[in-house]
Amino acid sequence: MGRSDFEARKVFFLYPHSVIQQELVKELVANEYEVYLVMDHVKLREIIKRYERPIIFINIDDNLQQEEWQQYIEEMINSDDNSAQIGILTYNEDQGLAQRYLMDVMIPCGFIKLKLGLEQSRTIILKTLEANEAKGRRKYLRMDCWDFNNTEFNVMVQGGLFTGKIRDISSVGMAFIFNEDLVLAKHTVVSDIQLKLKGKIARVSGPVMGSRVIPEGTIHVMVFDKRTDFETRNRIHVFIYETLQEQIKLEFEKSV
Repeated sequence: MGRSDFEARKVFFLYPHSVIQQELVKELVANEYEVYLVMDHVKLREIIKRYERPIIFINIDDNLQQEEWQQYIEEMINSDDNSAQIGILTYNEDQGLAQRYLMDVMIPCGFIKLKLGLEQSRTIILKTLEANEAKGRRKYLRMDCWDFNNTEFNVMVQGGLFTGKIRDISSVGMAFIFNEDLVLAKHTVVSDIQLKLKGKIARVSGPVMGSRVIPEGTIHVMVFDKRTDFETRNRIHVFIYETLQEQIKLEFEKSV
């Protein structure tokens, strides 16, 4: 097993059905999967070459005819530079179609019939991602925020109001740097930090687990209190989800 087998894998939904967009994808992000929605099957062929072993779920109900979808998927699977693994999402209950993709095309990530219902579809997709070790060694989805202009925080600590910038964040913790020359000792419990995540406010508390000096200043690592409520963690997940979509949109726009 190579080193890359332990790395998290990107999960793409190509032309996702409305039920996927509106309900399922954010839940997958809440389960700590790195999920992207994409709307261009031509550019996707080029984009996925940049990533190691991505997983792609394709809606075969729209945009192309069935014969065209099969040709597209076969070409992708048989390409010498392909490492992607593909699954099918469809409302089509044709057993012959399912047989063709599973037995002839040999797609590895399943033929998922959405008419089974959202709950069953969610379970199948989650089991597929788990079976393919889509998280790698990573337990939590982390977003690097350093280049963003509007991911900041403020907090009352040591008798004063301090501000700073979030270096990266996940649903369980974050790394941050104060704008002022302030260093917190390890195990210091910081209460009620107000986060500004691209206009969305979230409040967290927790202990500082350590710090180190980097060129930009002293970076502190904090773990959120286990009692952090669902709404706060949800806001962080929504922020990560929306940022992922912005990033892939820019990547597609830059691709020729």
